[in-house]
Amino acid sequence: MKVSLWCFAIVLGLYACSREEPAVGQTKAQPQTRIDETRQAEKASDAGKPLSDSSLTQIVRSALESESSLDARKIDVENNKGNIQLHGSVESSEQREKAGRIVGAVGGVRSVQNDLTVDESAATGSTVPRKE
Repeated sequence: MKVSLWCFAIVLGLYACSREEPAVGQTKAQPQTRIDETRQAEKASDAGKPLSDSSLTQIVRSALESESSLDARKIDVENNKGNIQLHGSVESSEQREKAGRIVGAVGGVRSVQNDLTVDESAATGSTVPRKE
């Protein structure tokens, strides 16, 4: 009896992990297209083929969107041959640093210029954004 309960729990867990949910702010029609584009770009990267700027930008955006503690909608990504520049605002210096680390860890990224500003008003209610 215990073995069958364990098997059921494992199967249920695997099923739940295999489901793909749309990212916050996406409709159900968009995610599969974006997922397919990202997978194709990642396959090209794994095969040693150079990525186009648009493919690498898509991978970087997906990496930022996958981090639940960041509001990726407020982050703009510019890419010039693997040199990534981030613009926009985040709520804390920790989020700013995290965004830079996430982007730097993406394969194909040569450098990261982190021009994100810290907008403490989103967290504290004040109105003065600052650049760190």
